[in-house]
Amino acid sequence: MAHRVEQEPERVIDLAGRSLPPAHYEVEINPVTELLNLRTYKSGVFEAGGYEWSLCLHPQGDPDLKGNDPVFMSLYLLMEEPNKLGDDERIVVDYKFFAFNYNSWTYVIFTEKGKELRAFSRATTKLGLPKFLSLETFNDPKNGYCMDDHCIFGAEVMVSKSKRKMETLTIVKNPPQNTITCKIPQFSTSSKHPQYSKAFKVGEWEWKLKVFRQRNGAQQGKSLSVYLQAQGLRPRIKMYVEAKLRVLNKNPTKNKEKEVNGWLSDIYWNCGAKEFMPWKDVEKSNGGFVNNKELAFEVEILVISDVLRRDESVLMT
Repeated sequence: MAHRVEQEPERVIDLAGRSLPPAHYEVEINPVTELLNLRTYKSGVFEAGGYEWSLCLHPQGDPDLKGNDPVFMSLYLLMEEPNKLGDDERIVVDYKFFAFNYNSWTYVIFTEKGKELRAFSRATTKLGLPKFLSLETFNDPKNGYCMDDHCIFGAEVMVSKSKRKMETLTIVKNPPQNTITCKIPQFSTSSKHPQYSKAFKVGEWEWKLKVFRQRNGAQQGKSLSVYLQAQGLRPRIKMYVEAKLRVLNKNPTKNKEKEVNGWLSDIYWNCGAKEFMPWKDVEKSNGGFVNNKELAFEVEILVISDVLRRDESVLMT
């Protein structure tokens, strides 16, 4: 199929290069003398980012480009089967070309100046460098691009979508109505299972307290574990929270308090302390913590984050 190419871009050459070969495609060509007689070399197809690509090298410059300069080799990245894309669909890529240098034993890197991200579509299926490498530079043995009539070229193609996720994070200190008293009715000191408070709301979120006798660690069974749980967090959203948790005693001077914090998500929605207070203080019949079979708490949300997520088009220069 015919490929459309945009106007001629400028190039950037990283002569220092790197020792690692290109991640997606490499071709060794021999003999170079025969390559230079070809008008066009088309590589085999390779896969990158879920799409298929190929390279197109014009050893004497692109014959289809107006004002072609035959003193430069042209190298392009071609998208195979662009008709699989929707009419308005774009595939955003960051591509690099490579030429092996036998003198330094490194891969010299060629990129498009000011075009770190480029978009392929049904209309734009061919991107690259009409002035990839001058024939004078390529043919001079002192420059190291040829050895024993061999040369090596390659490409890397990093693919992303034309949309990206944008996130706006707002940190709210001391949100309105941030102190809540809640209770666990019918609290049992003999229960081996977690016990929960009723749900309460602070900010846009509902919360619960989860409490149990510490189940592991060196202090197993010797502490009350208390965790603040966010309810109904949206998938892929992380929320930061800082809070003071208090276990209330009928004598307020004996309240137990700890400050907790953490990043919560729909997968991990707890933050708290596994050694919140001694278990022996909880189970004392006259300890003042369990009253009328209720264990009472006060939760003070100190800091909470609010996240707004949206899709945004990727900007390309």
